[in-house]
Amino acid sequence: MTWWLKARLVHSVLAPAVAAFVLLTLLFRDGTVVLPAISVTAGNAVLLAGFTPLLVVGALVQCLDSRLEAAEATSVRRIARLDTGLVAATLAAVAAFTVAGGLLLDSPAVVAAGRNTFFLAGMALCGRPWLGRASIALPTAWIFLVVLVGHRTADDFFPWAVTGHALGSSTAAGAAVAALILGAGLDHHTTTRQGQRP
Repeated sequence: MTWWLKARLVHSVLAPAVAAFVLLTLLFRDGTVVLPAISVTAGNAVLLAGFTPLLVVGALVQCLDSRLEAAEATSVRRIARLDTGLVAATLAAVAAFTVAGGLLLDSPAVVAAGRNTFFLAGMALCGRPWLGRASIALPTAWIFLVVLVGHRTADDFFPWAVTGHALGSSTAAGAAVAALILGAGLDHHTTTRQGQRP
């Protein structure tokens, strides 16, 4: 177990990234920045906390892609289960911190950052079997796509623009859960197959 934690960079990369995510999300809260957009002509105020999930997702992808091929190929431990457990534990910690922080600070944007982390992590995990570490480009591109063309009006997002929706959106919540289940399932299947290679 110790070698797996070291190989996955849990202490050196993932834990600091989650801590930075929590700190910056609580710091930014409902703070916004006005960015250019194509779908609206003015008033494109974007939540700063909307970018913080990339810290967790990027670190998670890097950690899952950090492998000891020879050791893992001959290991008696079920690496796919450990990796899936790492994803689940990381996102459970994110959910706990964002829900507690959102309630404490009365900030729906903090809780929404947790939901968006689930969605973006699922998206990155879906791309990981084909792109490896480069799969972080998918959630990064998604965030900027939502910023640029995700608005119907200054205060309303298209249904597909999941990360832009307010906390109460059932569409965004459903998409986040579906993306995470699909991504975690694909990642688990890929890791299992890698472990079965001769």
